[in-house]
Amino acid sequence: MPDDVTVINAYEQDFFEWGLAQAQALRTAGEVMRRTGLHDQTLRDALQALDWENLAEEIEGLARRDRRELASRLVTIIEHLAKLQFSTAEAPRAGWISTVRRERDEAREIIRDSPSLGRDLSALIARKQNDALRRVMHELGDRGETVAAAGTAVGPDYSEEQVMGEWFPAMPAARRSAGAPRRLGRGDRGKPR
Repeated sequence: MPDDVTVINAYEQDFFEWGLAQAQALRTAGEVMRRTGLHDQTLRDALQALDWENLAEEIEGLARRDRRELASRLVTIIEHLAKLQFSTAEAPRAGWISTVRRERDEAREIIRDSPSLGRDLSALIARKQNDALRRVMHELGDRGETVAAAGTAVGPDYSEEQVMGEWFPAMPAARRSAGAPRRLGRGDRGKPR
């Protein structure tokens, strides 16, 4: 019974690690059964009917699904942080911020379900961010925002804290500079600049 409790706790505490461990256990059990055989014919027939390797691969795939999902969420966060950092467009900013917040929440939920994935967070961010940043730079360039994106070979290296924390980049300097439309105050109406 303690082993059952351990397996259930592992399943509930970290699906990713549980899935990998179960896949390995299936492979080991299948190999042992093939090598040693069993004396109980009914049990032997039932165990031989199992497709050990494919069962192991499927369980492993389920565990890795969480890792792919987390990576996808991180890419979306990085892309939207880069848009906020480099785009001079004001209209989509609120949507980008909302997307970052939502994706951060979803990423945190995945890590709550599989805490071991949190250990890989910095590596996943590092591995995914260059492609994500490159896509954003192309997108901004396609929209004629090459000035805001200029001067960055690929883009910044976002830290784990920037990606998963509450940080948001400031509006690009090009938008805040003299080239940005000036808001008129009450006393400014009709006065020449």
